Order: sequence, then structure tokens, then C-alpha cells
Amino acid sequence: MSALTPRRRPAPDGMPASPGAVRLAYLRERAAGARRAALLVLGISTTLLVTVQLLAERTETGQAAAPYAVAALVVFAAALPAMTASQVLWGLREQEARVGEREVFATRSRPHIRRLLARLSVAVCWAVLVLLGLTVPRLFTDAGLYGAADRLADVAETLAMTCYMSGMAFLLWWGRDVIMAAARRRPPSDPWDDVPGASRPLPRRLPGAAALLPLLALIGARAHLWTPDTLTVLALAAVALAACVVAVRGTPSRAPRSHG
Repeated sequence: MSALTPRRRPAPDGMPASPGAVRLAYLRERAAGARRAALLVLGISTTLLVTVQLLAERTETGQAAAPYAVAALVVFAAALPAMTASQVLWGLREQEARVGEREVFATRSRPHIRRLLARLSVAVCWAVLVLLGLTVPRLFTDAGLYGAADRLADVAETLAMTCYMSGMAFLLWWGRDVIMAAARRRPPSDPWDDVPGASRPLPRRLPGAAALLPLLALIGARAHLWTPDTLTVLALAAVALAACVVAVRGTPSRAPRSHG
């Protein structure tokens, strides 16, 4: 069965699912697919950028470091639009699902705590990626490409200011959702959802942890919290990239519950 095919299982009382519930399941599946794609792009982008920068640090300055500096710039330049596009699509799909919930339940659902924490986590990942990108001009300086380094430094200043303003806007938007989560009532239960309170089994969480741990190790190395050798850096990057793909592709098709 396709990941986007809504399940047409009967409700617990034996009654068939209503057309509105079937459409809502489909919208939720699309939102879940967009979420997985956005997280995959985020994980791959961060892993590649931090790995290239770590390899650049372990290379002698001068012409030998130039390819790594260029590679870091290319990865960062490609990551920004890719992450933006994937997360905008994620947001649109989530909004469609929220509209579908209002049509079925005739009420506005309050943001779930897991959704609020997920948004904050994604914002932190954006901050890490941007901070890594702001160090790219220094890589060009170490490579002896001073003209390019000066031009990139000017771009970095503009990017930093834009990100500061975006961060403030995000905090205001996120704070509004926190207030809404506390003020709004929980919508009625959905009989076509899975059993409330069910959590993902531990084996299904392992790929996500396997992707996060090596990525955190790479970021820690980039922050000079420890100094792994080149082979260890490459091994951690390979594990993180593979785990990102497994975590996303291995996620079962499951519509989020209505109280999300």
C-alpha cells in the first residue's frame, strides 16, 4: 500500500469511516510524508556541511584547503534553498491537515507539545547550520583566497542580520502557539485513529537516534569539544547519512492522532 493511500479500516463500533475522516487521514499522510522529507534534507545538509568543514580543518592551509572551502560553500548554498523549500512544503501540508481537522471536528485543535518541541528542534538545527555557514569565509581565508573571503564576509554579515530577525519572528510565532496550546481545549477523540496513548516501539526509534548521535558527535568535533581523526570523521558522517535515510524510509505510514 502506498504511503499516501488512506487506510479505510472500520471504526471500533463497526461503522465505516466517514468521507471526511478518510480525507483527513489522507491529508495527515501527506503531512507526515512532507515532514519526513524535510527532516531528511535537514539531516543530510547538516552532516555534509560539518563534515566538509572538519576535513578542511585537517588539511594544510593554502591550495590544499581550497577544494574543501569551495565544497563547503557549495553545500551551504545548496542546503539553504533545499531546506527552505522542504520545510515550506511541510508547513503547507500541516496547515491542510489542520483545516481538515476543523472540518471534521468543528473545532480548532490546540498544538500538541510534541509538535511545539519539534518546531523548536528544527529552529535549533537551522541555527547550527547558519552558524556553520558563517564560518565559510574563514575557510577561504585559510586557503589563501582573500578576495573571495572578503566578498563572502560581506554576504555573511547580511545573512547573519537576516537570520537574527527571522529568529525573533520565530520566537514570537512559537510563543503564540505555546499560549494557544495552553488556552485551547482538546478536540474530541477520533475513532478512526490508532489507540490514544500508543507510542512508537523502541526499534522504530533506533534509526533516529542512530542518525542524531553521530551528527552530534560531528558538531561537537567542529566546536572543538574533541578531536577525532579523519577516518573517524568519515565513519561518523557515513553512519549519520545512512541512518538519516533509514530513519525516514523506515518510518511506517501512520496518521497522527487528532489531539496532535
